[in-house]
Amino acid sequence: MRIEGMGKPGGCKLIRIQADIEEGGIKTIRIRGDFFASPEEEFEKVEQRLAGLSLEEVAHSFDRLLRLAGVEVSGISGDGLASVLFSALKNKEALL
Repeated sequence: MRIEGMGKPGGCKLIRIQADIEEGGIKTIRIRGDFFASPEEEFEKVEQRLAGLSLEEVAHSFDRLLRLAGVEVSGISGDGLASVLFSALKNKEALL
């Protein structure tokens, strides 16, 4: 199922996501918004590494993957990303 969402969770800038969800896990995810991430190339690799994770793992794994990749961020967090993701999923399911 394809979901799209946007939000400004507490402590974060605007976060926009597009994700394909299958069987409670992330198949693909694209994360954009008004936050800062450097280096950008490594941030994109973190996005790719989220594929295959369960939705429950997103918040912790996102933060951990950023640290491991040496990506500095401002305006986004794992909890903020998870909040936008779960909100988008809830809205999509309400339409079904």
